[in-house]
Amino acid sequence: MECSDGPDTTWALTTLPAGVADRTGLLLIKVAFEMERRGVDRLRPLGLDGRDYTLLAVLSRDDAGSQAELATLCGLLPAQLVPVLDALEAKGFAERRRDERDRRRSIVRITDEGREVLARADEIASAVERELLGDVGEELRERLARTVDAALRDPAPAG
Repeated sequence: MECSDGPDTTWALTTLPAGVADRTGLLLIKVAFEMERRGVDRLRPLGLDGRDYTLLAVLSRDDAGSQAELATLCGLLPAQLVPVLDALEAKGFAERRRDERDRRRSIVRITDEGREVLARADEIASAVERELLGDVGEELRERLARTVDAALRDPAPAG
């Protein structure tokens, strides 16, 4: 739900210009902006924003060996990860521990409280998805997720 570099979040999806409607990439951008617009205010009471939500989601399922690997998994530079991680740690949602094998490295883990807030954030994200894609139907929504996942995992070579 993190699209803060995009247009003003007061923008709302009300009409779809013809010049956008037949361009898949632009449609995906519009959906991402609308997801953020609808979700950002709902995540705030949990003490989260889009980057926090992404980081907790990654921590819940991926085993990053270091903060640098975690930053890569989240699509952030290490310097961008640190303040997000500091805030999550201060809220008790994540914790850093020294790697026993290499004391220079910190291993980041989600806490039980982090898992609880992530579950609530997932409920919010699901509600936003249902609002935005409600008429699409569950089967098509799952197909869309698989298609986007496949595209991001195995992008076509540039050229």
